[in-house]
Amino acid sequence: MKLLLDTNILIDLVADRAPYAEDVRKLCIAAVFGDVQLWVSAQSYADAFCVLRKEASKRAVKNALLATLDMLLPCGTYASDLRAALESDWPDVEDYLIAASTKHIGADIIVTRDSEMMQRGPVPTMTAEAVLLKLQDERGLVYDDIAL
Repeated sequence: MKLLLDTNILIDLVADRAPYAEDVRKLCIAAVFGDVQLWVSAQSYADAFCVLRKEASKRAVKNALLATLDMLLPCGTYASDLRAALESDWPDVEDYLIAASTKHIGADIIVTRDSEMMQRGPVPTMTAEAVLLKLQDERGLVYDDIAL
């Protein structure tokens, strides 16, 4: 199952935002086991950097984002996606570009907490918690984060 993580999910993970980060970490565990693929738009990394550097040093934010590349797969958009985003009726260009990324990677689900994205996404959109419940219900897979 290919999951495209929205920017807010990447920020939840890197900033360890409670209560959301726990479920995102569980998705990362699912990725390590090969049960899902986690994709993130390169634009989301840039946007997350801009948001997170207000709370931490640039070096700390870069290091934290860099560490995610061990489990998250970056993807991109094309110039034609930008033109389409700017010509569209979508109120949020970033959301349009995230949605456009789904076609480039063949994503099954966009993982987000953005209610507007949930209404407009070209593929099903779910919270991280809902994806974990889907994995449990459909495949009997349950993940837990343990301290080592």
